[in-house]
Amino acid sequence: MNDNKLLYEKFKAQYSKEELVESFIFPSSLSPEEKKKAEEEFRKLRMEKLKNRSDAQILHGELMRMKLLIEDYFLQDNYIDSFSFSEQLKNYISLLKKPHHEFAADIGIHKTKLSRILNNKENPNIDIMFRLELHSGAMIPATHWFKLHIKKQENEIRLNKKKRQEENKKVKNKLNFKKTA
Repeated sequence: MNDNKLLYEKFKAQYSKEELVESFIFPSSLSPEEKKKAEEEFRKLRMEKLKNRSDAQILHGELMRMKLLIEDYFLQDNYIDSFSFSEQLKNYISLLKKPHHEFAADIGIHKTKLSRILNNKENPNIDIMFRLELHSGAMIPATHWFKLHIKKQENEIRLNKKKRQEENKKVKNKLNFKKTA
């Protein structure tokens, strides 16, 4: 008896067939040639599926990719410019393949306001974040847009020593605690 059959018999004595099916993946007993042929067939099928995707399926996949990259970025401690709110909004609009003025109309803002947000001249408000969530079919939640914006602001607060010094001059009666080790 080969190793796979011995393994199966051992588990069959402990578990029902249903439990085995739900709980285990048994190793393949394909020869190297059969395995190579199966992988080739799978690759062909996968390529055929990719070629025959509709525009909506392609957009859905790209939005899912964008969402996962954003979520991965949230796990990092450092700020990355390419993940700023404005850069990700540019990316989103690019995926839609729409002119800026059409997209601005889609989310109910003036095209100059959109331009100012995209060029970091104006900060987005919560309303825009809700609209982006709704526009994306909830693929990219408002909270993601908010976190992108906040991460940039957090970075600006951390690095802006000049502004901190300016504001320091305006504060009176500061609490003073001695640092202890």
